[in-house]
Amino acid sequence: MQTRTLKTAKVKVTTKCNRHCDFCIFADGGQGVNMPLATFETVLDRLNRIPFQQLHINGGEPTVHRDFAQLSNLARERFPDHAMVLGTNAVTLARNTRLLDATLTYYDQVLIGCDDEHGNYDEVVATVPVLRAAGKTVVVNSVLEAVDEAQLTRLAEMCQEHGAIHVTNHVHHIDVGQPANALGGLCDRYLDQHLMIEVDGSCYRCFNAMARYDSEFSVWDDDFAERVFAPRTSHYRFCLKCHEYRDSGQQILPAPAVPARTTIAV
Repeated sequence: MQTRTLKTAKVKVTTKCNRHCDFCIFADGGQGVNMPLATFETVLDRLNRIPFQQLHINGGEPTVHRDFAQLSNLARERFPDHAMVLGTNAVTLARNTRLLDATLTYYDQVLIGCDDEHGNYDEVVATVPVLRAAGKTVVVNSVLEAVDEAQLTRLAEMCQEHGAIHVTNHVHHIDVGQPANALGGLCDRYLDQHLMIEVDGSCYRCFNAMARYDSEFSVWDDDFAERVFAPRTSHYRFCLKCHEYRDSGQQILPAPAVPARTTIAV
């Protein structure tokens, strides 16, 4: 039987952030909380039970986590053959050599949000050439509703010069007045098999999870590995307002295709 493979495990290691973007519901500024290292180690233990391709460390702003370098090292040691991805605004990377060195040491890809809301144009322009010189894949993402036209051109030219990727998108978080989707079946994006793990260990089988109270299960569950690949039969509450929702028309996604347990030795 062909086994399914989780494409991305996205771990939100903090809700702290050094920016206050109006469109972001994932960060609580300086009042946020960090995932304890013990919880992060549990996350790694649970992920070690399932096949997956890449580990995406995100937040909040993950580089403001007081143990960012240590947790990055733990993840790389546990999964040396997996792609390591960092989601960041690059502000601390431009200002803190230790954090930049940790990023260069442990991560393969760096995804950077950059626009007027982030207010980080200079930091991104300073950081991207360093990341690219080290051979890192870099994607700079700008929200079109919140970007200065001259800065957009600046970013595009900088990315072209250094071989980074520049993408733009529209705001899609549920608290910015998105019209309701006409929900029928479940979202066909679930076929891509993403998992998002919150600071408290709660889990969503959606890369763009946009609610705090829709968790299906958690890393603390003994049957975590089975639940990751179990069929889904209901929507999340945030599906109704998700800008990226794509209706598959199916009521159950997907059919399970993994053995009762897949164990990868440490």
